[in-house]
Amino acid sequence: MKKPTPVSDLLARAGGRLAELREGTTEAARTLELTRRRLPPELAPRVFGAVFKEGTLTLLVGSAAWATRLRYLAPRFQQPLAADLGAVIERVVVKVRAGPG
Repeated sequence: MKKPTPVSDLLARAGGRLAELREGTTEAARTLELTRRRLPPELAPRVFGAVFKEGTLTLLVGSAAWATRLRYLAPRFQQPLAADLGAVIERVVVKVRAGPG
């Protein structure tokens, strides 16, 4: 029987699907942090997910009330956040999802 490969070794390898997933996770965490910095203090912790892909910024919040407020504020933070990301944000999509924990 072949000896199991430690997960840390799989993650450390260059290329491959796990490397792509790691890079995507790292980029999503960066996008979330930059997004939270641009939001009012009472709203920032309510956003628990942020992904930027193909010109679309998708944000995840836990309730419709926070989603509505975020959609309302999007035009104010869209351009400064785009500069932080070094990209053009063509649209902001806000989705309500069950949050972590």
